[in-house]
Amino acid sequence: MKTLFKDRYRQGKLLIGMVHTLPLPGSPLYDRAGGVRKVARQALQEAQILRNAGFHTIMYCNESDMPYEQRMRPETIAAMTDVIAECQAHVDIPHGVNMLIDPYASIAIAHATEGGFVRCFLTGCYVGDLGQYVPDAAGVLRMRADIGAEEIAIISNVTAGFSVNLDHRSVATAAKGAVFLGLADAVCVSGPAAGAEAELAMVKSVADAVPDTPVVVGTGVSRENIASLAAVADAFIVGTSIKVDGKTLNPVDPRRADALMQAIAA
Repeated sequence: MKTLFKDRYRQGKLLIGMVHTLPLPGSPLYDRAGGVRKVARQALQEAQILRNAGFHTIMYCNESDMPYEQRMRPETIAAMTDVIAECQAHVDIPHGVNMLIDPYASIAIAHATEGGFVRCFLTGCYVGDLGQYVPDAAGVLRMRADIGAEEIAIISNVTAGFSVNLDHRSVATAAKGAVFLGLADAVCVSGPAAGAEAELAMVKSVADAVPDTPVVVGTGVSRENIASLAAVADAFIVGTSIKVDGKTLNPVDPRRADALMQAIAA
């Protein structure tokens, strides 16, 4: 349904601000001395900045847990659930979950914390820095149904960062497949890496290919390009451009977040 985000969040163009958590338990970079409470404090601070700037929703992501696992460990899932629950107890803003690159963990955590959406892969076959990755739409959709979480919308990636799709069809055709066979609630077009701008022509081609499905821009959204992207897309995931010095894993910069919202208002 094209109006999915508008119906749920009452926004014609939905802004999703990223909370990239510090490394979680199970990750090679996890700060054992700081513990999960350190992760929660950082996440809450950034969630509050995004809420105060006026973002419509936020999405929690374990961006710092590289190298990413296709199936998360129990300690990682438990920690992220705890962190999100702690944050959401203090910020009155809808949220989603993106556990790289494990859609089962994303849906489970979103369900436990009353999240409204997840971002993941449903279709395609990818190879690159993440190794070989073959999404399991059949298993993911059945798992969502089994736990009674059908209200959690799935934003399906139709492009991949740090990887290439071994399916050589056009991205527009892949988007059609994600919607028809993958039952995606929305599709997401991104650049080749975190923070890299998505091609406007590609976003438009996807929007034309799936006219009844919301199109999300997943990387590279900034105050400089938001106006042109808004002409063809329905939602925007914003992370790198609102970080300190424009670096993905840096903290959210309140001034950059405010500047992007001012660009939207203009």
